[in-house]
Amino acid sequence: MQNASNTPQFMNTAQGFFAVGELLSKSDLPRLYTDLLINSPTTLAASQERLELSENTTRSCATTLFEIGLAEQTEGEWTVSTVSGSWTIEATIEIGPVVIAAYGATNVDDDLGRYTDRHGRAALIPAVQATVDYLKGDLTRRGAAEKLGVSTVEGIAVTQAIEPIVAVVRDVDPLFRDVLFEVDVHERALDKAPYHVVN
Repeated sequence: MQNASNTPQFMNTAQGFFAVGELLSKSDLPRLYTDLLINSPTTLAASQERLELSENTTRSCATTLFEIGLAEQTEGEWTVSTVSGSWTIEATIEIGPVVIAAYGATNVDDDLGRYTDRHGRAALIPAVQATVDYLKGDLTRRGAAEKLGVSTVEGIAVTQAIEPIVAVVRDVDPLFRDVLFEVDVHERALDKAPYHVVN
């Protein structure tokens, strides 16, 4: 086995892997990360107000983001680095800000919460991909449900919940920058999204 563990590329990949693991471990952490990412630079107070988090939770999450190397504060304003990547064990999983944002929304969106309660947290990644396939015009919502192996009603509900998240976060996700969408996200869906760009 070749020793690549001391190269900068290896270290960046490893840091990204562990940062994503930390982000997906708690629901408030990816919510704050996503809000800071799409509204950077911003203050913690503004993020706290947008997300309706307690001051203690906001500061705790910001400290964690700083400790894992994703956030920094300059003159009272916070910015975060984009983290995304592909990791392969038995299959390749691509995770970036859109997936992280979807995980963060599971505690504020009933449809996402129910979906992960029923099918587990890992089932959210294929649901994000099925939603993207729908937005690209490759699948209908019923086709997304079939692809996910869930009822039509559940497939429609989860894709409708993920759709505005993809629309709001995709511009800061390197995994989605070159993806062209054929389906427009309705303004009402964007108004109900768990994240909003305010800058």
